[in-house]
Amino acid sequence: MRKFPAQLIIWTLALSALLSLPAMAANIYRYYDNQGNLFHGSQVPPEFVKNGYEVLNEKGQVIQTVARALTAEEREAQALALQSQQQSQEDRARQEEEDRLLLRLYRSPEEVIRRRDSTVEQLDAQITALTGLRNDAQRRLDSVQGQVDGNANPPETLLSQLENATEERDRLQRQVERVENEKVETLETAERNINRLRELLNLD
Repeated sequence: MRKFPAQLIIWTLALSALLSLPAMAANIYRYYDNQGNLFHGSQVPPEFVKNGYEVLNEKGQVIQTVARALTAEEREAQALALQSQQQSQEDRARQEEEDRLLLRLYRSPEEVIRRRDSTVEQLDAQITALTGLRNDAQRRLDSVQGQVDGNANPPETLLSQLENATEERDRLQRQVERVENEKVETLETAERNINRLRELLNLD
């Protein structure tokens, strides 16, 4: 009986196995040129990759989609949309935190009203006191100003008194305005808190 070399047998078996495998079908690429014309091919030309393409199997089914490259305007719009989305998320998170704090501080709108009225009463007292001091400073300033106006060559001491009186009047005026602004802010904040509490507590 004739014997075949072992190496020949191995190569023969390997070749038979390869020949018995079904031929592998290559994928088809569906793409567009720069004029929007549709093409099919075994690959996408590099200059058309930016237009996007689809990969089809041997049955014509789409197995992969590659989106076209975005234009500069689209990238900018996408960045703005992402920024807006992030800002909305931050706003929601901040509102939720404010709501939790509001519910910890107050159990009802009436509590907000009582706190508001008490604070406004204190601020009104400060405004009254500061306004009185400001008016006194204004009278002193008017007196010194009269002396300066009536003196053709006012001494340095008188001019220094005029400067000091002016600074004192202006300082008190700023304090009055600060407290008045604080009062306005207190009223506005209380109004927002009352309305928000009504929403959170489902009150009419």
